[in-house]
Amino acid sequence: MPESIIDVLKSIPLFATAQEETLAELAPTCIFQAFSAGIEINRVGEVPRFIYCLRSGSIEGWSRLKTAETIVATACAPMVFEVTSAMTNHPSQISIVTREPAETLAITANAFLKAVKSDPKLCHAALVHASEVNLIMIDRLLDQKLRTAEQRLAQWVLAEIERHGATRSFNITYSKRALAYELGMSPANLSRLFNVIRDHGVDLDGKTMRITDMDKLTALAHS
Repeated sequence: MPESIIDVLKSIPLFATAQEETLAELAPTCIFQAFSAGIEINRVGEVPRFIYCLRSGSIEGWSRLKTAETIVATACAPMVFEVTSAMTNHPSQISIVTREPAETLAITANAFLKAVKSDPKLCHAALVHASEVNLIMIDRLLDQKLRTAEQRLAQWVLAEIERHGATRSFNITYSKRALAYELGMSPANLSRLFNVIRDHGVDLDGKTMRITDMDKLTALAHS
């Protein structure tokens, strides 16, 4: 049994307090995976066969209804997903697609469920995980219900500035269509807003954003 798998499991908060016996039983069911950008890891409407521990990269959660589509959520490593669907044996409500090259540790859902039932500490960790995801989704819903599209875009720009180390210039590394759906708007509306935020301290050239007035941008984000 590869000891390295157990070490990886211990580094994941969901499994950090699990019993050694639990980790030893889970290890043979684990699969290391590597994906390029734009790969669908799971499929909406199907009961997941694995839970996935995202070790690097980022993902998008897509949902579609007839011709309409949106991104429900995005996440960067480290992150574990498909826990709730696996525990309830419920079909996935979103398709997980890699936003950039990503690496995961996949654990078979059946083995995970068996471990949750037999290990109280893992069961508690799974409950905490599901609760945290629920709170994140509520925050996202409130953000789209209570903030204007301009505010959401401005706050996204501020978050990207921080993520890139407080730089005043960065590149959008994925499609503007995906960004629009992430922010809860249409691609056409996002294009309009790019022109609007030029008056609030943000210049856009292709996919390169440059901050020209941080005070104006901050004022828009928190207006």
